[in-house]
Amino acid sequence: MLAYNGAFVFSDEKGDMKGKHGFYAFDTRVLKDVRLNFESGSLIHIRKSFNESITHYMGNVILTRERTLRESYVERLIFRNATDKRQRVSFSYSFRVPMEDIFEVRGFKEGFEREISISEGEKGTVYTYRGIEGIVRGLEVISNMDFENGRFEAVFELGPLEERTFYVEFRPYIEGSLPLRFVPDVKPLRNPAFSSRGWLNRIFERAVEDLNALTAFTEFGPVPLAGLPEFAAVFGRDSIITSYFLLPYFPEYSRAVLKVLARFQGKKEEKRSGEERGKIFHELRLGELSQSGRAPFAPYYGTVDATPLYIILAAEYLRWTGDSGLVEEIKENLNLAVEWILRKLEEGDGYIRYSPGELGNQGWKDSRGAIPARDGSPVKPPVALVEVQGYAYRALMEAGELTDCCRRELKQEAKTLKKRFNEDFWLDGYYALALDGENRPSEVVASNMGHLLLTGIAEHEREIAARLFEEDMFSGLGIRTLSSEEKTYNPFSYHNGSVWPHDNAMIALGLTRIGEREKAFRTAMAVLNAARNLDFTLPELFSGLEKPVPALRFNSPQAWSAASAFAFMTVLLGLRAEKSLYIDPYIPEQELEVHAEIAFRGKRYRMTSSP
Repeated sequence: MLAYNGAFVFSDEKGDMKGKHGFYAFDTRVLKDVRLNFESGSLIHIRKSFNESITHYMGNVILTRERTLRESYVERLIFRNATDKRQRVSFSYSFRVPMEDIFEVRGFKEGFEREISISEGEKGTVYTYRGIEGIVRGLEVISNMDFENGRFEAVFELGPLEERTFYVEFRPYIEGSLPLRFVPDVKPLRNPAFSSRGWLNRIFERAVEDLNALTAFTEFGPVPLAGLPEFAAVFGRDSIITSYFLLPYFPEYSRAVLKVLARFQGKKEEKRSGEERGKIFHELRLGELSQSGRAPFAPYYGTVDATPLYIILAAEYLRWTGDSGLVEEIKENLNLAVEWILRKLEEGDGYIRYSPGELGNQGWKDSRGAIPARDGSPVKPPVALVEVQGYAYRALMEAGELTDCCRRELKQEAKTLKKRFNEDFWLDGYYALALDGENRPSEVVASNMGHLLLTGIAEHEREIAARLFEEDMFSGLGIRTLSSEEKTYNPFSYHNGSVWPHDNAMIALGLTRIGEREKAFRTAMAVLNAARNLDFTLPELFSGLEKPVPALRFNSPQAWSAASAFAFMTVLLGLRAEKSLYIDPYIPEQELEVHAEIAFRGKRYRMTSSP
């Protein structure tokens, strides 16, 4: 898979495209059904397969497909004669230009026939389509091959050891106004972390590669997209948490995310999209169905945690950067976010609640069936999630320093929430996953309560830490999303027993906050060791077994998973930002040293765990 600035190419190991494969840009599949066809049949053998280069044997001729993705997607077909005799080659390169919305490809929304115009441009063939919302989406196709019958064709001979190169370039473009403008990038991220162990360094390197692939360079700065192939879009919660993890290393992400989310903050009440005044959106899509209003994702606001997380990110950003100018710039947005929290607490009988909409649930575990009751049935709405109340508490505690709201009143509201929360959610050994619409607790042990350790709302923090490390929750490779003793447990499921790196990173940061350094270290190293056996990558999730097995459904790369590597570095170094920068490394393993370049208040520092 190739990815760049919001666009991506998804193909099989040979470089061909079928099924859901394609070249996607602006939430639109602009290219599909790419296939190399040879007179003598299919390629005989695949020698190697990488993102950028795929080499095949085809008898006496070696073909290398070199692929690059920047402002356009380019394939170079390099044919090499491996013999001392002349060789004849005949092939065609076929493709289709569908201009399909990504939701059609995923099967979520019904598609329709499109009339796509084909014309000759200055350099090649131009495919254009005017969408039902008035936006023109186009694809210019340029090549040094002959274009015949809707495909490129070439027949040629190679002399002894001779080489010949053909290319095809696909250049997408938009005519019309999209709500978020992308700009060319300035420079990619460089790895700020390294260690005394080669395998760990490779994980940090892969994390940076994944983050570079998932960075959208917007008019406001770099913003992380959620993940590939299904979530190449700006997600409120994902962008906030990813930026939170990256704050000590790349604060520019938090700055851009705070500004982008402020721009699209809810202004009115709209049931279908879930928009509410002051609310931070869940997902912003740029495709035809969303921009025309046929799908409610331009943006969609169906999340109850992004708004308090927005305030938390702003507070943490101010601590790390001292950038009071940005906080002043978004102060009205922060005021509105606080008002939203207070309003939802009042409407929800003292808690932030939700009922299902386009998504089955509206916390980070948003799949249907992800919030079960003890008997395995879904918790009856309106649902009050455990971690969301913690986010709300911390947001209210932080907001007094950021907004025009009365600090004393906000802290009193937070204290009232804390008292009520600990009475209603605590179940003598763990916190309930949620309360249902009648305030009955879901007596289910899940990882969600681990997020409370970052917020300060829980009166039983040590008990949370202990419970998460019992055998049914800690697999040895991370904390499971759900106890293996629960009825809905499935180690290969999306949210009911798998291990999510970002979930563990949130918990590890919380364990560090309460002084449980040994458990925080164990969590970090467990997930990093899993990545060691998953091609050094932190995917969206992996199974909750004792061995690192990929789950049935996952996206990789995934932004908050990649950023988790740096959250774990923060845990290992014991980094904390207040008026000063604090470092307190905790690495009990012998001969393990870690080093990182940190950004704090406009300056960069090299931190190390070495004496």
